Amino acid sequence: MNTTAVARASMPSVGKPLGLTFPALFAAASTPSPFSVAVTDGDRSWTWAQWQSDADAVAKGLQDRGVKPGDLVAARLSNSWEFLTLHVAVAQLGAVLLPLHLAHGQADLDALIALGQPVAVVDRDEWKRIHAEGAGGVPLPVEVSPSMPFVALPSSGTTSVRPKICLHSHDGLLSNASELISSSPLTRDDVVVSASPFSHLFGLHSVHQSLLGGAVLALLPSWDADDFLALADNAEVTVLCAVPAQLHDLLSRLGGRTLPALRTVRTSGAPVPARLVRDVRATVDAPVLVTWGMSEIGAGTSTRPDDPDEAASSTVGHPLAGAQVREQDGELQFRSATMFLGYLGDPDLTRASFTDDGWLRTGDLARLDDDGRVVHLGRTGDLINVGGRKVVTREIEDLLAHCGRIAVVGVPDDRLGEYPCLITDDPRLTLDDAVTILRDTGVAEHKLPLELVKVDAIPLTPSGKIRRGKLVELLASRTATRGQGAAAVDLLRVVRECASRILDDAELIDPDRTFRDYGFDSASSVRFRNELASETGLRLSSGIVFDYPTPAALARHLTAEAANTLPTGFEQLYRLLCKKKPAAAADMIRAASLSRQVFTASDPVAGEVVSLASGPGPVAVVCFSSMLPMTTPTKFTEFAQAFAGLADVHGVAHPGFAEGQSLPADAEALAAAHIAALNSLVGERPYVLCGYSSGGWIAHLLAERLANEPSGGLRGVVLLDSSWPSPDHVRDKAPAALAGSVEREETLGIDEVGLTRLTATGAYLRLLDKWTPCPLDVPVLHVGAEVGGAIWELPCEAATASGNHLTMLPAAGHVVAAWLSELPGR
Repeated sequence: MNTTAVARASMPSVGKPLGLTFPALFAAASTPSPFSVAVTDGDRSWTWAQWQSDADAVAKGLQDRGVKPGDLVAARLSNSWEFLTLHVAVAQLGAVLLPLHLAHGQADLDALIALGQPVAVVDRDEWKRIHAEGAGGVPLPVEVSPSMPFVALPSSGTTSVRPKICLHSHDGLLSNASELISSSPLTRDDVVVSASPFSHLFGLHSVHQSLLGGAVLALLPSWDADDFLALADNAEVTVLCAVPAQLHDLLSRLGGRTLPALRTVRTSGAPVPARLVRDVRATVDAPVLVTWGMSEIGAGTSTRPDDPDEAASSTVGHPLAGAQVREQDGELQFRSATMFLGYLGDPDLTRASFTDDGWLRTGDLARLDDDGRVVHLGRTGDLINVGGRKVVTREIEDLLAHCGRIAVVGVPDDRLGEYPCLITDDPRLTLDDAVTILRDTGVAEHKLPLELVKVDAIPLTPSGKIRRGKLVELLASRTATRGQGAAAVDLLRVVRECASRILDDAELIDPDRTFRDYGFDSASSVRFRNELASETGLRLSSGIVFDYPTPAALARHLTAEAANTLPTGFEQLYRLLCKKKPAAAADMIRAASLSRQVFTASDPVAGEVVSLASGPGPVAVVCFSSMLPMTTPTKFTEFAQAFAGLADVHGVAHPGFAEGQSLPADAEALAAAHIAALNSLVGERPYVLCGYSSGGWIAHLLAERLANEPSGGLRGVVLLDSSWPSPDHVRDKAPAALAGSVEREETLGIDEVGLTRLTATGAYLRLLDKWTPCPLDVPVLHVGAEVGGAIWELPCEAATASGNHLTMLPAAGHVVAAWLSELPGR
């Protein structure tokens, strides 16, 4: 669809845009320092000149395909370099970008594409093709004016029944972004990251705000609190844009850690609890700016850095400069010269959305306080706001209408803001049945109900409409009864069974793998909480899988009677000693490990094997993590990415770290267990052993034991920043490593790893107390970290990987892959 003919039905008379276009804004930002960093993902950086060059290539490719001014180009891309270059390319052609959420279900996606009729839908693969077609060329110049259509944004209330796409001009959207940051300007010293996707207006605004200040834009492809913390450290992030659920995640990971560079936090997209604002301000020592807006208007109101605490935590601030708000019969109405041009292809709906005197009917309930700030009170429409993404209750109810009388109501939640709850008077309907039906129709994951409540009858009005107010009262009045005799229940099994049901997997999940490993996110966390609360009768928080990251840790939290739990306070004492007297902490877990059952070399227990990468290469890589309590073979996930499509990479878990496993009685038993796992894994294929940190000692120990095998397939050993284990090293240096591990765990919000893992670390320290490596007959590669790297005292080939001890693994993967390709006898 060409958008040039679309116009707004009623133009507000207030305010005046700034006369901006995106190409001019980009040129103003890039011209002063074309070779300075404009974008970073923490590992890689791109300059302004590179941004322009790649955008030119994409624009040339699109123009050669016939894209012209006013044409709609859809983007299905994460927060990525590809999105940024496409955004610039489309704008400089005078075309219009239609960002599509990656989370859209197929039904929503089909409806939006049918309405917008874009001339191209660009995902990552298509971007590569377009870029290659235009590489080295420059598009023909196009005159772009401020009033031209710029971006088409699906309304946050879009459904597959009647989608809405809001069309914005260059001047309107960019002037709105300028107004938003007027009270908290950005500079070239700032580094901005959006935790929200660029396909959402809140996220897209972060790109425009960065350009207005010439700031560096940091890329976070998808939300993960740990990934953000790593990016914040590497890129020294100063401004974070995140929805409330993401801020909740961040607080749970920070512990006592601070983010010294962070000076501003912006949040929007969902109801923002006052307590969350206060907690973020107190924890990160930065002002929290709360914004209210809509796809139709961009940012409408915002708090300011100098607002008093009470106003910042209880209102959504004042209208932005040039905007006006009013309250009519409880509804918030809005007008500004920077609002959208109208709904694409739907002039009737555009006209109906405005009052006769030019005010937009927002559908939100609000009041104005004495200082003119907006106090947001909810919505007049039946929308549920799930972490910033909207669910229209009618859509879900219509899809399930054949299942009987159905109602969908939003349940307040301290993490998501709200989640959809299904209420039915049909005793036969289950939550799994409802979710299956909805998934089969292409409904997006965030719209799926996370709880089902059965009632005798759905309350109705005299005209037959659902009395939602009564249902809300019913849900709010529920009281969770605490279960009787919970300690007598095998809670670990209950936890695993509930989690497996959520995953729709008949096999119980591993007790020591993290819920995150199995793909748990905000929505599945809430549904799991509801399922587990129903089974146990306990009142649980919705972030339970993030607070207690493994089934074993969660089971220990739920009852003090879980197997292998030491007396109350053992781990707390260990953690305290790590901070005060690390050597005493190490001695404590060494001694505690003596109470564990052991296996011998004659009856070895092989550790779990995890496949990390696959490829046709003749030599496999077998990896061993360090001996610290929380490390697992998945530590090598980023390392293994360098081998994808090239070679097989496997991780082998150390026996004794999982619940119910015995510990090796001595170094011979440990070697026998790992060799048993190795033989079943590689057979007669050639392989190299690779160990990270103290895991390098174990790889070297195995190589020593394998040296006498007549037809062994061992081709080499790789040591990733492994320190030389002098006679006193394990006893003198290990306590400091334990203390550092505790500090990192608490930074991530982990305050318990459990007796099994602590005592396993203690046992491994004992096993290697007096071990000293011997020279090997196979090639040895030692890859030290570029920053503060370790050294190895036996003959080896030395190499360096960028980063420090904690961040080097991704770069080390490429170093090892190159070494492996030249390995003799491979």
